[in-house]
Amino acid sequence: MFKRFYSIALFVTLALCGVVQAYAVPELRAMPTPPDTLVLWVMDQDINAGSALQKLMKKYTRQSGIPVKIRFVDWGAAFDVLNKTLVNEAGEGTDYPDVLQLGSTWVPYFAKAGLIKPVTELLDAVDTSRFYPEAMKSTHIGRDSLVYAVPWFLDVRGFFANERVWLELGLHDTEIETYPKFYGVLRAVSEAKVVNGLGVEVVPLEFGVKEDWTGYQQMSPFLWNFGGDFVAEIDGGYRSALADSMTLVGLCHYLKLLRDQELSPNNLKENSAQSADRFVRAEQLMIFGTSELIRKIEFDTELGGLMDSPLAKDGIMTIKGPAGPAGSFSFVGGSHLTLPKNSNPIKRHYAQDLFLFMLRADNIDFYSRQCGFIPPDKSLIRIWMQDQRYNHLIEGLENHGRSCQNIPEWSEIEMAVNRMVSAIAENLLKNGSDVDEQIARLVFETHQKIDSILGYNGDENASAVKERIRKTLMLPIEEAKYEKGFGSVKNDSGFSLRLIVVCSLGGVAIVLLLVFSIRRFRKR
Repeated sequence: MFKRFYSIALFVTLALCGVVQAYAVPELRAMPTPPDTLVLWVMDQDINAGSALQKLMKKYTRQSGIPVKIRFVDWGAAFDVLNKTLVNEAGEGTDYPDVLQLGSTWVPYFAKAGLIKPVTELLDAVDTSRFYPEAMKSTHIGRDSLVYAVPWFLDVRGFFANERVWLELGLHDTEIETYPKFYGVLRAVSEAKVVNGLGVEVVPLEFGVKEDWTGYQQMSPFLWNFGGDFVAEIDGGYRSALADSMTLVGLCHYLKLLRDQELSPNNLKENSAQSADRFVRAEQLMIFGTSELIRKIEFDTELGGLMDSPLAKDGIMTIKGPAGPAGSFSFVGGSHLTLPKNSNPIKRHYAQDLFLFMLRADNIDFYSRQCGFIPPDKSLIRIWMQDQRYNHLIEGLENHGRSCQNIPEWSEIEMAVNRMVSAIAENLLKNGSDVDEQIARLVFETHQKIDSILGYNGDENASAVKERIRKTLMLPIEEAKYEKGFGSVKNDSGFSLRLIVVCSLGGVAIVLLLVFSIRRFRKR
């Protein structure tokens, strides 16, 4: 009986296996997007920004009854992904974007390519008068008045300092108000071997330029402050300004911070993210960064925040950077919202509704406070300015904020400049005997590349341009000695100077209290 049962069971098992093998393994596919769902494409910021956006979309769904699907796109791949996606028509049930985030400098490119549609008809509902003119600049192409996007948040870059270290060194903005003074303070910090509260030596400043995408952002204020730029507008178009005399002087100052290993010892070996990590560890006095650092130190680690970091314990402050002969300009970038031209026509009315919802002042404020970037809305800025840590950034935005040229070719120019910076860093690391000639060659080739991108054929002699570049980049840079000095700043014990002072005062108070008590006891 048992053998018969076993045989039957074995037969059934084999039969079932045969049935299973007769069919192909089912293919796993993502669920198609329901036809009544809006699709929002945004760039991947961090955990907290993503969570904030999810909450915002839930709020929209509650109010409108329309669900929203969010797709997060990696910043590094976004430009190529969008180019491949937006040329196609939106298919039924696809993840084709109905509303789209674009980096501010990308808007003119995608507008010229015909991949995003004008939003001029929506501007009355948005009220663009509440946005800063510099933020609105990149919403159109050159001097054309047709608007293709609206600012969502701003990336205003400036100098930040570790508050505890800065105050204990007795530093003030006026002591770095010019470039010679700026270099003198950095030199003094380096020579004093300043340490943080944990006894780790603090480097003065780092940009982090190795294979980094922020090279042109770091360089921009240097060029602007000396009256230069990457691109110059001419009759009927644009040309490269990289080889202009004033631009080269600004570039020469920027290269000083790349060359000088005392002032910036890790610049050539690390990128800007690694520099930011060192600043967060309180191992760097200053950084040229963005406002998101201020917000991040207020959020838990689980939310992508830095509340438990040494920087959060020391505090962060903005400081006014050095000025050149043309002034002290602040870099203004950010992200805009736009509507893809080839999106599903059935959903376009609802897409416009979501677009307007995201640009409401209350929703911009909510998202900006979570991601940490400054809102483009002037009325909101008045509220943000109550926090003094934003003062210099907002002052820079309002008084001398400047963005890159709003031309379709800018994205390609930006990449050319970043490649130049990386190549210069490689040559400086090698430190060959011909390093100066190699740097001059790289600048000249990038200058030619920019002219080629812009379709400009200048009549200036190439040999004369090369010689101007070579001579200007070899000019000596003035550096003012910092006279105040820092005294006995070094603290190898690992305790902060502020703590030492407080403990000392506390000790004196205890001694005085004991003396007073003993005297009263003796009188009795």
